[in-house]
Amino acid sequence: MLKTRIIPVLTFNGISLVKTKQFNSPRIVGNPIQAARVYNNRDVDEIIFLDIKAKEQKRKLNLPMVKKIIDECFMPISIGGGVETFDDINNFLRIGADKVIIKTKAIEDPIFVSKAVDYFGSQCISISVDVIQVNGKYFIFNKKNNIPLETFIQEMNNCKVGEYAVNSVDRDGMMQGYDLDLYKIVNQLTNIPVIAIGGAGTPEHFVKLCQSGFKGALAAASIFHFTQHTPQEIKRTLDFVKIPVRI
Repeated sequence: MLKTRIIPVLTFNGISLVKTKQFNSPRIVGNPIQAARVYNNRDVDEIIFLDIKAKEQKRKLNLPMVKKIIDECFMPISIGGGVETFDDINNFLRIGADKVIIKTKAIEDPIFVSKAVDYFGSQCISISVDVIQVNGKYFIFNKKNNIPLETFIQEMNNCKVGEYAVNSVDRDGMMQGYDLDLYKIVNQLTNIPVIAIGGAGTPEHFVKLCQSGFKGALAAASIFHFTQHTPQEIKRTLDFVKIPVRI
């Protein structure tokens, strides 16, 4: 049986690590290199590192800095932020990223994603799926919020991407639990591996998502930044209720 991955998420604004609430009000939470060192000592399964301002600020990721983060990690690391070209993907992989996360470019140009999968392989192309709920329906969070979740997932399924990182904008930073309905729908839409992000505030929130039938990886940020809970504690809690994890 596949083991459930526990994945800390590091979000970066170009200068420091930050944590948002519902994608707003970023709060500085530390230094990315130091955070990588801490997680490396805590036996996490993977790390996600996202530069959430690269696209908005029309700049590229700071590759030398990210290389230092990767050098601290003895676990797989996924990198995202401002991916626009094959050179961007190649640069991320060249400095040691295991997977490259694409967000805005996937919304704007699905053909780019399909070509990237063909060229680099699906195993290293992940898609960031930021989701907002409007009138009981789920849409992709962008400037217009007019792309239904189902439409976007089907389009990316057709591109044969390797993984989805699905983040609930409404739950982001709120620490009130994962959106169980969202991940139930996503599981029905795809057989591609899914990482759930957004809302975890207690170890029990991880348990509830797993017990709801979700079979993917569990990612979080605020619980690790703002509470005493550690990835090891999350794993022990899951193991206690017979959810397979790597201890």
